[in-house]
Amino acid sequence: MLTTQNGLVLRQRSCGENDKFLDILTDGEGLIEVFARGVKKQNSKNASVSQPFCYAKFCVNETEGRTVLNSAEPIRTFFALSSDIGKFALANYFAETVLYISTREKPNNEVLRLILNCLHFLTLGTREPLLMKATFEFRLMSEIGLIPNLIGCCACLKYDAPTMQFDLRGGRLFCEDCIGPRDLSETEALDRRLLHYLRFIALTDMQRLFNLKVPKEYLEVLSGITERYCEIQLDRHFQTLDFFKSMTKR
Repeated sequence: MLTTQNGLVLRQRSCGENDKFLDILTDGEGLIEVFARGVKKQNSKNASVSQPFCYAKFCVNETEGRTVLNSAEPIRTFFALSSDIGKFALANYFAETVLYISTREKPNNEVLRLILNCLHFLTLGTREPLLMKATFEFRLMSEIGLIPNLIGCCACLKYDAPTMQFDLRGGRLFCEDCIGPRDLSETEALDRRLLHYLRFIALTDMQRLFNLKVPKEYLEVLSGITERYCEIQLDRHFQTLDFFKSMTKR
């Protein structure tokens, strides 16, 4: 039986001389593994749609216990990212993270929407890569149920202060009066602007999410905070992130 759904290719793995396995994040079934027969041949009709960062309408069928690619129609490709090694490294970090957090055959369309938007703005070049990184990391945590409580101090409910303390492990906010003894390796001090940026990324509607503008002097700090929160919550460090950092330090 043939089924059709939209999806983004996150990873390809060679299988034999001419075939591939594709990990595709779809809008209907979440993350699926698709066997793409013969796509490494130059004359294959499905060669281009079997590349990472191709968003397409995939027609697949179930046979012999696996999902097999029948045909596909490209919707949007992000192959141009490969011409910029820094942006391409960041896109691979996005893909690796989504692969790690995604459950097979359990859709999360907001995660798909998030990574598509991040790839779109990376390709356009109208947003700073560090801002896309911070937006991706922090909003991803929100979309998978790890949204921090940033409404106010979790002890006294104070909404605003010159400095607030962000508990990265507990995902909680404290004012300076209520924080008490703390592990400095798992807390971040936030001034009013940093707190505003984090609240915006975590809580605003997806349609407005990419309207955020952050001054350059705050970008590196914001990116460091979202990165630490993501790593602590997932208990995972990604090698693709290290590669991105090595490329952008040049």
